[in-house]
Amino acid sequence: MVGEPELEGWNGGRMVRAEVDTGVVRGNLERLRGWLPRRVSILFVVKEDAYGHGLLPVARAAHGIADWFGVAYLHEARALRRAGFEQPILIMTPPVGQSLFQAIREGYHVPLGDSGMIPEIEAAAARACRRALVHIEVDTGMGRFGLLPEEVDQALGVINPDRAEVVGVYSHLSSANGRSEEDLEFTRAQVWWFRQVLQEWERRGIEIPWRHLANSAAVLAFDEATASPLNMVRVGTAAYGYPEGPAVPPVELVPAARAWTEVAAVRDLPGGWPVGYGHTYVTPDARRVAILAAGYGDGLRPELRQVVIRDQAADLVGKLGMDSVAADVTGIERIRRGDRALLFGPGVCGHQGWICPVLVPVLLSAHRRWTS
Repeated sequence: MVGEPELEGWNGGRMVRAEVDTGVVRGNLERLRGWLPRRVSILFVVKEDAYGHGLLPVARAAHGIADWFGVAYLHEARALRRAGFEQPILIMTPPVGQSLFQAIREGYHVPLGDSGMIPEIEAAAARACRRALVHIEVDTGMGRFGLLPEEVDQALGVINPDRAEVVGVYSHLSSANGRSEEDLEFTRAQVWWFRQVLQEWERRGIEIPWRHLANSAAVLAFDEATASPLNMVRVGTAAYGYPEGPAVPPVELVPAARAWTEVAAVRDLPGGWPVGYGHTYVTPDARRVAILAAGYGDGLRPELRQVVIRDQAADLVGKLGMDSVAADVTGIERIRRGDRALLFGPGVCGHQGWICPVLVPVLLSAHRRWTS
């Protein structure tokens, strides 16, 4: 049943439209839950408005499946709480300043982004009159937030247990979605390193309740990233239907969103004719070109190289403009103004590389509606 458009999805007169099927999100989560060992909890990553799919509609679809939620910022955590979600929430980007104090006061889980954050956490916890709930990130090769493996022991010895409770430890895999042998070796090395840290802590009697490593790609392709003593996974792209990674996914995952724009013009161009800024593309011979009514101002990225018009794939040609882009529709019959050009959706695979930087900006810019 088609629901009414929600105000959070309205963005004025944009020329990209999107439809998100929350039932598909739930189906993907159910199949992932069935695949994972029962002892492993699911932290459902809904940051950046659930990757553009709509924070609250998607969170509702995860009822009874998601054990935790992962967000990027404090306002997302608050939106979930106001909507009545009671699961633990991890704010995955280390909050700064007043946001850190508020996150601790309101009972959200926060990551330890660097060693200098420890006194900040303790001071904020003292102000909040509440112990901080901290997850230590062990940097095994992402190089962003966290502590190097050799720094973690020192941090554990410094943290004041009256001010901060270390309830989680995790690491972030940088290349689990890669397919090259180098990516595979690097991911396995990160998994090994993190497991060594956990084994050493176990040997010394250090017990941390929540231990998580696997992202979506690792859930699908690296069993060692979910094996004991690991007991939680962070699932994002897979739940939205994009099973990136080096292996064929063990369960069916279906894209939950369809996004499209419209054909604004149809041109018949002679051979040797430039298309777009900088004449980076020149027609090799006579070509029919459809000009689409969306560009980088609508979230489109150069990595999007193909769309589907009248059920046929059409290559994008020339430089991406702010509000338009050209598609070579030579050989596609009956193309006309107003036809839909499907950017994303089931059966559409027109992007190059990692899906998130291509998909998320489009959905965040689109006029969305939700179905179930």
